[in-house]
Amino acid sequence: MDKVRVSLKCEGRDECLELAEYIMNYRGVKAKSLIYEVSNGSVIIEVSGPKIEVVTTKRVIMKAYREWMKIKAWSKSSGSIEIQTLMRIIGKPFVSDALVEVLKHLGYEAEIKGGTLISNAPSDIVIDVAKTLSQKLEELVMYKPRASITAKALITAYAYLTSMNAKDALKALEESGALRVNGHRVLVTKEWRSLLRRLISSSRESYGVRGEEEN
Repeated sequence: MDKVRVSLKCEGRDECLELAEYIMNYRGVKAKSLIYEVSNGSVIIEVSGPKIEVVTTKRVIMKAYREWMKIKAWSKSSGSIEIQTLMRIIGKPFVSDALVEVLKHLGYEAEIKGGTLISNAPSDIVIDVAKTLSQKLEELVMYKPRASITAKALITAYAYLTSMNAKDALKALEESGALRVNGHRVLVTKEWRSLLRRLISSSRESYGVRGEEEN
């Protein structure tokens, strides 16, 4: 049996507890083979077990810690985060281009450069949007697994902005002529970002007209 202790810096007991929870829930960390202590300035983790397991677990712990540090820096600066890191936080894939367009529709600046999201949106907003987009994508893949990547971007973004489920969003987009559906294949008929802007603008105008009539 091998044993190793890892000390990870953090600020304050609450942040250290947050770090400990993040690491314990991180994929690849074998909770049965480790114990940890939390103080006001660090999390100390003791890993024990067969040598290969200890070495592997330590490597995963350090990977989780580096990722957590990136998340904390991002939360404080609301600047940038790698898309792959964001996907690990969410735990499910989403279409990154759809995330950018939704954030723009919500009034934030957003773009992707070199696999990194750069946005002035608060981290909690980005995480919330990404989680919802991942749910919409999961719904869509179960219904139409062979939809093109641009179709997935359009459908999930449209579903988010209209508060529809993916299936209803797809039907609405097909009826509008934005999508062409052939069996399991789903294709976008034009450039999807301009389609999204036009469709969302039209739906808002329609809502405004209905609102005036109701008043």
